[in-house]
Amino acid sequence: MLARLGFKSDKERLVRACQNLHDLVYIYVSSTNTIFRLLNAHLGTNFPIMSVKENFSIKENLQLLVSALKKMQATMETKDKDVQESISHSLYAKIAGPITSLQDKIAAVKELYENYKGVVESIMGVLVAVMLKHDNFPDTVESAIHQLLRSPALSLQVSELLMDYADIVKMLQQNETPSATEGGSSSSGTSQQLRLRSLPSSSSLLVFLQAILRGHRSIKKSLKIAADYLEEAFKVLKPPCEGFQTFVKMVEACVPAITDKQQET
Repeated sequence: MLARLGFKSDKERLVRACQNLHDLVYIYVSSTNTIFRLLNAHLGTNFPIMSVKENFSIKENLQLLVSALKKMQATMETKDKDVQESISHSLYAKIAGPITSLQDKIAAVKELYENYKGVVESIMGVLVAVMLKHDNFPDTVESAIHQLLRSPALSLQVSELLMDYADIVKMLQQNETPSATEGGSSSSGTSQQLRLRSLPSSSSLLVFLQAILRGHRSIKKSLKIAADYLEEAFKVLKPPCEGFQTFVKMVEACVPAITDKQQET
């Protein structure tokens, strides 16, 4: 009845939050790789293409990403200074300023191409370099991680975010107090134990659930707390990711404008 009224069960919340965090890590890395490929193609840089490390935690993957973005940003610092010395202050401000609209950015890119195509070595490279310098994505992501330092959610391995819900419940049942599981059949208990023996004691999900179960909470309560932690992590990490996606899509949309101008000449 509650589900029909739009209320999600803790089971649904837990599974959805895990999936959302898993997807978020991949979106972060995919967006970063898009920028790296653009810079490698247009500025002659050699930034390595990243991959999600499934056996690493969410936090470790994001820290690797921040480190890569900071290295990229350091490289862009030099390029940004060169651009400031080469183009007008008003045009630089249009490129470096916040994203007001895609049309405004494309107009600025066209103006840059028309007036400075023989001055700057790569119009697309300039666009990405200047905007990256001023949007400061590494610090934004790092700040989000810092907000979640006390959350056990970031310690979860990426691969375990897609673990089947039944396995999660069995892990909880394995760690419940005996009184909470009384009434269950012995065959059911044996099945749970056999299934769980295949899960390593170092499993990040097991550690996460054990931390939640401190105080001998019920499975129902534990599911709610687990879902709360995961949803909070997603809530904090989502805005920087969306901002980065918007930036990447805007840059990709500017590519045809540059290509069109090149074809006209």
